[in-house]
Amino acid sequence: MAKYRTRITARQLRTQGASIKDIAKQLKISPSTASIWCRDIILSPTQIRQLLKSKEKNITAGRLRGAQIQRERRLDRIRAAEQEAYRLKSLTDNEFWIAGLALYLAEGSKRMGRVQFTNSDPRIIKFMLRWFKKFYNISKHEIKCSIIINHIHQSRDSIIKEYWQKYLTIPLERFTDIRYVKTKQLKVYENHNNYFGTFSFRINKSTQLLNRLNALTNRLLSL
Repeated sequence: MAKYRTRITARQLRTQGASIKDIAKQLKISPSTASIWCRDIILSPTQIRQLLKSKEKNITAGRLRGAQIQRERRLDRIRAAEQEAYRLKSLTDNEFWIAGLALYLAEGSKRMGRVQFTNSDPRIIKFMLRWFKKFYNISKHEIKCSIIINHIHQSRDSIIKEYWQKYLTIPLERFTDIRYVKTKQLKVYENHNNYFGTFSFRINKSTQLLNRLNALTNRLLSL
């Protein structure tokens, strides 16, 4: 069984209340691997009681409660981090400009002869579209959009295009046909129907803008 399939199965078993040891034994993986894969899954009190009633001699109520407490503490830390993030209320124009420049440095084209930005996170794509509009007056009618995704999603063609078009409010005529990529191994993901591929937008006649962005990103790295 491929690793990604095994991980999905392990999480399903844990959600159903299986012990880490049982998961490891059934899937022929180490208990530590099973534990890492399932560490964010919190068992219900009923599931804990069922595990305590099982015949596994090495599991005690104290260990289970301890593991549960650790998971809850980890979730508390995540919630605390999210609350801290809410302190960031807005960006000044300068902060917005620097943030977009840094994103372009990471995900933008450098040598294609035109400006192109690629990412699979729709929030980042929307952020950069706003950035180009605000600082370089690039409208959505000046871009061409493309999507790359594994060919196992071909049956979702119209759904994928509609998702990006609606989220970004870009006219459909600005989209090219979806590029489907074949791989040797067909991966199966838990979020298959919620995955919409990698999105790229390129700006028409943008050689000079690319030169400016390259100069700016190079300068950013030298500071």
